[in-house]
Amino acid sequence: MNEPTRRWTWHALAGFLILGPLTSLAADPGLGWRGDGTGKYPSATPPTTWSRTSSAVKPLRFSAEIPSAADAGASMADGVIRDWLILGPLPLAQGEGSERSALPDEGALAPTVGQTAGAQRWRKVTLDSAYLDFTRLVEKPEDEHLVAFAFTNVYSPTGGKFRLNLTTVGHARLWINGKPPAAMGKRVLFDLVKGWNRLLLRVSPGEKDWYAVPVIQGQGECKYEQSGIAWRASLPGVAPAFYGGGMGAGAPVIVGDKIYLLSEPHDLICVEERSGRVLWIRRASYFEAATDEEKKSPEYFDAQALATKIDAVNAVFVSGTASAQQLEERGKLEAGLRKAMKQIDKAKYANQAVPDVGFSGFTPVTDGHFIYTWFGDGVSACFSLDGERKWIHVDQRLAIEHGFSSSPILAGGKFIVFMRDLIAMDCADGKVAWETPIVSADGLNPGNFIHGSLVAARIGDTEIILLGNGTIVRVSDGKILWQADSDNQAVPTPVVDGRTVFHVTHGNADLTIRELPNRLVDPLKLSTRTISIDLSSFPKHYLPWHLSSPLVHEGLAYMVNNAGVLTVIDIADGKTIYQKMLDLDVFQDHNEGAARGVGASPILAGKHIYILGNSGATLVIDPGRTYRQLAKNKIESITMLGHWSERHERFVANPVADGNRLYIRGEDCLYAIGPP
Repeated sequence: MNEPTRRWTWHALAGFLILGPLTSLAADPGLGWRGDGTGKYPSATPPTTWSRTSSAVKPLRFSAEIPSAADAGASMADGVIRDWLILGPLPLAQGEGSERSALPDEGALAPTVGQTAGAQRWRKVTLDSAYLDFTRLVEKPEDEHLVAFAFTNVYSPTGGKFRLNLTTVGHARLWINGKPPAAMGKRVLFDLVKGWNRLLLRVSPGEKDWYAVPVIQGQGECKYEQSGIAWRASLPGVAPAFYGGGMGAGAPVIVGDKIYLLSEPHDLICVEERSGRVLWIRRASYFEAATDEEKKSPEYFDAQALATKIDAVNAVFVSGTASAQQLEERGKLEAGLRKAMKQIDKAKYANQAVPDVGFSGFTPVTDGHFIYTWFGDGVSACFSLDGERKWIHVDQRLAIEHGFSSSPILAGGKFIVFMRDLIAMDCADGKVAWETPIVSADGLNPGNFIHGSLVAARIGDTEIILLGNGTIVRVSDGKILWQADSDNQAVPTPVVDGRTVFHVTHGNADLTIRELPNRLVDPLKLSTRTISIDLSSFPKHYLPWHLSSPLVHEGLAYMVNNAGVLTVIDIADGKTIYQKMLDLDVFQDHNEGAARGVGASPILAGKHIYILGNSGATLVIDPGRTYRQLAKNKIESITMLGHWSERHERFVANPVADGNRLYIRGEDCLYAIGPP
């Protein structure tokens, strides 16, 4: 047995050793989304501390009260201010528009503790996260025409340009040293002077919530200091669009000493695990899927010319010398290639809109011998571990709002994908074995749609597929065995522990637990109970959704919602053990595609739980009935430098643990956390 197969077999065997002879395990397990689907890596021993901080942000300090010396204040290497003076609520003066004021000469404010302003006094608060939750801090009134202020001092030894990621649900204004920024939005560019700077926020309430989450980041080309990071591998597919495209939502899979992951728009990338060096790129687009007859058309030769140019850029990228301009041109060539293929067959090669997760926002799956991939415009392909394509197949279904987003699975010798229908292909040759309609074929928002990934399990000797909307399908023939009354657009992926299935239901907010029987009977009956999760006392942006799946460990379920609230539930008695607003530097905005809040599912690696936020922060906590945080780690990274879409790198993919390393996928890079 060669080393890749032997090592993969140990990964699979580890799952059996931990879980035991459970009737819900798949017959031919594959590594894919969240490892084996549970998010547990019991034999891994990754580090608990690491950092990547820009030289601009690392030396920043804050002090809510007027600093007495240049070295006063507390460090804020993660960009989070934790001490503020707050004031409110105060009414806005009469007038029109956002220029109305609550206090005279607001921008010039430099308050002290206890100082009066109107009928209120400035008071100091110390936070354990970036959330300024004014509903708790000043008690939200019924009148929405009121504001609250938050003031602090920030020290920079050099001054310079910075960015503020600012999440609010109401209108906000910002003053730096008495002056507003050139433009106000969710990503605010501003300058600090050398020395101490006054920072003042004025925030209006939203319809139901009232908060601000300000996180300071570097801007433009930054120098970074890092520790605990073995390597950082750039990926070629980051896209400029704020909404969708290049989202980096697909986690890697590891076979032997190679890492495999997808990149925009249709690439399978192989990375050397030891060094992070990109070994090869293989495209699986409409162009590669063309039949021999289609290759005879004049339009195919136009497409071939574009594909040749793309291949040349890919070769330069693998050599490590590709420029940002070349990669941007590559994106244009890829778009042109898709248009050229549409001229060959408008139905088969329809140009679908880019999904929120991008065309490549999925985790591939492997059986230890081959890598199976699926892309959001319907292309499935199988590759050898060395990158030789075994087969390629195209399916088209009408696009959905936000796009398809379900990672595939292997089960029963079949490669199974979801795009309105479940489609099962024979692993050997890619031929379709069966297709089962799951949701309506019409409309952008069909009922019972799922965004979560597929899960393979068993009932007795029968292999089944679990869907996020509660549907159970038999692997052998695609027959629907059971369906639940489900909400529209179920987002999280189910989790299987023994014979117990954990679904997030009811507006992606509550936890539903179903028990699979020991054997398959007709009609199939499942015992079901739902645990209600009350998030009403915590801030929310749009809805208090759980985008991520729970982690189930030793009788407890760990659930993290999109706002960064951790809820720990005792599974046996259905009670909430504790809830905690996490220090994850969450950034939320409607135009963020798949990165609208925390979407990565928590994992267990060795003895610790790792929780990844969407802005590069990872918390390491101990499992158990009380909250015990071991570390907060931050990866600071600016992507799309110089572009109108320049921003902090977004993180959506689930972390993957392997040996003494943790792999974190961002939209721009893959990070290896651990020793060199």
